[in-house]
Amino acid sequence: MICRQISKPGLLVAALTALAAANCSGAASVRPNSDGAVGQPDYARWSNIEFLAGYSFVGNVFEDEDLSAIACVSPTRCLIGADEASKVQVVELSRQGERLKVLADIALLSSAAEIDIEAIAVGGDCYYITGSHGVSKEDGKIQDSRYKIFRLKVDTATGLPVAGVDPKTSLPVGLEVSSLSDILKNDAVLGPHFQKPLQHNGVNIEGLAAKDGKLFVGFRSPNLGGNAYVIEIAADEVFGDKKGRHYKLHSLSLGDGYGIREMVAAQSCFLIIAGNSGSEPSEKFPQSENYQADRGYLMYSWPGSGSKVHRIGPIENPPGKAEAMMILSESQQQIEVLILFDGAQKGGPSVYRIY
Repeated sequence: MICRQISKPGLLVAALTALAAANCSGAASVRPNSDGAVGQPDYARWSNIEFLAGYSFVGNVFEDEDLSAIACVSPTRCLIGADEASKVQVVELSRQGERLKVLADIALLSSAAEIDIEAIAVGGDCYYITGSHGVSKEDGKIQDSRYKIFRLKVDTATGLPVAGVDPKTSLPVGLEVSSLSDILKNDAVLGPHFQKPLQHNGVNIEGLAAKDGKLFVGFRSPNLGGNAYVIEIAADEVFGDKKGRHYKLHSLSLGDGYGIREMVAAQSCFLIIAGNSGSEPSEKFPQSENYQADRGYLMYSWPGSGSKVHRIGPIENPPGKAEAMMILSESQQQIEVLILFDGAQKGGPSVYRIY
């Protein structure tokens, strides 16, 4: 499948400043101070985050208290997903009306099996949707449906599958399905943690970003020695030949107990929401590593290479678990993001300013 490259939704303001921004998959640029001296790298220029406004949903939001993923393919067409779902929903974004309106459902599986959708990213006119690739945190069961990643080509004007829906299967025509399981179980760092529960530092994906034809897969868990992990891999390798995939494993210094709960590609960096790497104890797993009930959510930026991250600040008074984010606008001075919260009614959509 060829995904047509288009301007990123929500980043039209940033187009005027793109020449001053870094290539996120390479070295970060730096900006001179007013006296001509070299200052902070671009990815580290923000140190504050503040709440601006709340948005609302219109229409029937599926699993509305379990929203965990959002991305937009145009300024007005987005896709949302939920932990417990086997489908995603097309929504219309209105910044003026401060609302998201549900337009359509798109099935990803022919069954109602739970995918455990954790992240959605956009590359050109294609959506990438990933399951957690982890076992159930309640009972440790292995469900094949969780170990999937999808590529869906859409019409950017409508947000709907470009080739329509097959009436026999009710699935989008041309929907591509793959898995990262072979990489995860054979990786020297991640492999020993594959198919273990979150409470025991088990592998779990919660972040996904697309940049320059590559996917950046962010892991909530494991956290090893204060490090969280990101896999960088060409999108076409994920959905091409499964043998001999080439990828790079990045180690990010987020600190003890923190994992990646969401990540998105900005012009000069990746924005990362960090939170508990582990999960609350369950009846089967009464002891939990890398988990604190009062651990909040922190916003970081990362240039796309190396282990160093920049701490922007905490997300104050979150109405739930901060697990889904998309960029509304970006300039050299600030970024505005929309965040959805797992556990909040209809996701508690909230706009924040990073500056």
